[in-house]
Amino acid sequence: MCGICGIWHLDGTPVSRGAIDRLTDSLAHRGPDGRGVELLDSERLALGHRRLAILDLSPAGRQPLSYLDGRYWITYNGEIYNFVELRYELESLGYPFQTQTDTEVVVAAYDRWGADCQLRFNGMWAFAIWDSRERRLFVSRDRFGIKPFHYLHDRHRFVFASELKAFLHLEGFEPREDSALMSAVLADVFALEGTERTLLQGVRRLVGGHCAYIDERGPRVWRWWRTLDHLVEPPRTLDTQAEHFRELFFDSCRLRLRSDVPVGTSLSGGLDSTSVLCTLARVAAESRAAADERRAADWQRAFVVSFPNTPLDETRHARLAVERAGAIARYVEPDAGLALKRLDDLAYALEEIYITLPIGFWAVYRAQRSEGVVVSLDGHGSDEMLAGYQFQLPTALFGRGLLAALLRPARSLDLARTWFPLWGADGPARRPSLLKTGLAMDRRLGPPLLAARRRLGGRPPKAGTWLRVTAACGDEPVTSAADDDETEAIEALGPLNALLYRHFHGTILPTILRNFDRASMAHGVEVRMPFMDWRLVTYVFSLPDASKVGGGYTKRVLREAMRGIIPEELRLRRDKIGFNSPLPNWLAGPLRDWLWDQVNDPAFLTSEHWDGQAIRQYVTARRGEGGWAWHEGERIWTIMSAWLWERAFLRRGR
Repeated sequence: MCGICGIWHLDGTPVSRGAIDRLTDSLAHRGPDGRGVELLDSERLALGHRRLAILDLSPAGRQPLSYLDGRYWITYNGEIYNFVELRYELESLGYPFQTQTDTEVVVAAYDRWGADCQLRFNGMWAFAIWDSRERRLFVSRDRFGIKPFHYLHDRHRFVFASELKAFLHLEGFEPREDSALMSAVLADVFALEGTERTLLQGVRRLVGGHCAYIDERGPRVWRWWRTLDHLVEPPRTLDTQAEHFRELFFDSCRLRLRSDVPVGTSLSGGLDSTSVLCTLARVAAESRAAADERRAADWQRAFVVSFPNTPLDETRHARLAVERAGAIARYVEPDAGLALKRLDDLAYALEEIYITLPIGFWAVYRAQRSEGVVVSLDGHGSDEMLAGYQFQLPTALFGRGLLAALLRPARSLDLARTWFPLWGADGPARRPSLLKTGLAMDRRLGPPLLAARRRLGGRPPKAGTWLRVTAACGDEPVTSAADDDETEAIEALGPLNALLYRHFHGTILPTILRNFDRASMAHGVEVRMPFMDWRLVTYVFSLPDASKVGGGYTKRVLREAMRGIIPEELRLRRDKIGFNSPLPNWLAGPLRDWLWDQVNDPAFLTSEHWDGQAIRQYVTARRGEGGWAWHEGERIWTIMSAWLWERAFLRRGR
């Protein structure tokens, strides 16, 4: 995994060495192990690369890489996990290889199969291939958008880069905020990442599962992957479904152990990361890798973020996983002092708006790199496709309406019993009313029943927002557009699977992937995600609701698949904490004065996006009462992250 960039002057003028050097080195954190720049096409095209060396650590792995006597040049970020098998196939077809990298396999596959090579890749990637014979670029992003790709196209040039911040170093680019989009993102932080739009005017995002040809007329973008087109017929019983899930997951972990550098895990003590760690141990124990497997010998280190004396601390659960896997644990304890020192760095690194302070996983990846661990296997993707979040379950219960829920009492009772334990020991204080949730979701019966409840003395409607603008979002939609056929196909999955499909492909997961990519790559660490193997994803979205939620548990098929693999206490654990920081504690303590200073800043008070005076009054009240609830912390931090983003991207160095 690396940093990639390029500049193509479509008007025929040469690209200066200084321009591509500045763009390339703005991504140095993504590739601390080397750099390369090539000027091509009579210096009208420049490709840049910052290398994070993982496969073939020799100088032969340097990029941009040339193939077939200079016909092709590639700059590439990612990993193709099945490159060993693809290389064998391509060698049998007569393709030569000079390195032990997967990079050569990518460009050879493109020469052989053209754009269809993408369907043969099992991995995560963003790359650009220059074909000097055809004089065109081919750019591609993996199925689910794990690796980032941004671009700018105007009448004179096409520019691309791994990260948004690279464009701040581009000659002639003046960073301007898309104000309407910022307002929309403040209303819903998950609405942006699954779309083409970014917070910087003029910069676009190549969406996951898309690719493009670029020639002198500009880019032609198309969609090459749609999960709906690759669903399968699953086994009928939960036991056989779990058995096949386990086979796919084990093979996914096996492939993701391919590395010439040490591999570790980011462990929370929850079901997903525990499943990854314990499966790695089982895979390593069951078979000795062949010499050509390229399996990492050093994989046993687990890094655990710990927040002692807070509700977020999962150290006890993590120790159970470490003991079962025979791993070596490193406990990382980030505190508010570290967060306070790094707030501007975090805003610059993460690039976008979020609901909480991501210091926990940022500190974990920093610890990994400091101890020589360059690859981390993490548990992302499971929650979004297996209904791991508390707020997803009501859709399984009420997605077809209140009447339909009443007409299937056994299933409804089962789901209700599953709902209550998800909230943990303090659930009654945080858990919303299941009945009110059902009323709100029923489009036909809900509004009149809720109105009647208010007339009878219920709570008044929700108070207004702090945002000045929430409706006008510019000329383009914020959420990703789906054609009528796709919308119909998604809805045909059923209410729960349709919701999960959108969370996975369009909203929640793309946002989380962005956060973890930027946090890990800020320290030169590659994150691999066994749950996001395309074979496993298409299989899981083919499963019925009851295989995901029911019997008192979420992620039902995963729990069955991990029977005997992970500690039973963790397999049957129902509460969910997540990779968060104890933001309410910190806002009432170490961040208290910092927050007060921010909400009194004249620029904050006069923002076009939020009502600064109302926010200051709210913070004043919280200071008087001495505490913050979780939802209050998330609400204020969404605003503060936008404030920090503007400082990092619009006022940096001014």
